[in-house]
Amino acid sequence: MVTSAYAQTFSYKELQAAYIYNFAKYIKWPKSEDKFVIGVYRESENVEILTKALSGKTVRSKAIEIRLVENTDDLSGINIIYLPESESRYIKELIVGVSGKNILLVTEEDLIKKGAAISFVVADDLLKFKLKKVVFDGTGLVAMDGLLKLAILE
Repeated sequence: MVTSAYAQTFSYKELQAAYIYNFAKYIKWPKSEDKFVIGVYRESENVEILTKALSGKTVRSKAIEIRLVENTDDLSGINIIYLPESESRYIKELIVGVSGKNILLVTEEDLIKKGAAISFVVADDLLKFKLKKVVFDGTGLVAMDGLLKLAILE
């Protein structure tokens, strides 16, 4: 759980990076390439923040690579795609792009009702996340109990 004192120590974006890392750790992923790839949709600033925050970390013994994704044709090899609030207008095309793939769509803006699997929200001055189980299950990924217990389930 994120406390106010903790939130003051780290920026909002750094907290999101920590959450994204934990999403990766608490999901059962299908066999994949030799690296774990987190894509950021159309915003390079978040690529830099995630790269710095997750440098040297691994997921299931695989190095994490952060990649800028310019369009839905660039989703090959992506495990998690992050849609920043500034790019939320692209939610529909991104949902079509990840459809039928083992890609977790995480949004900054609360876009659960528009088809995101996980969305960040701020409640009581704390960073939290919503998880839409039916959308998540449609990815073919499996959330571990630890992730489900922390989520606001929709």
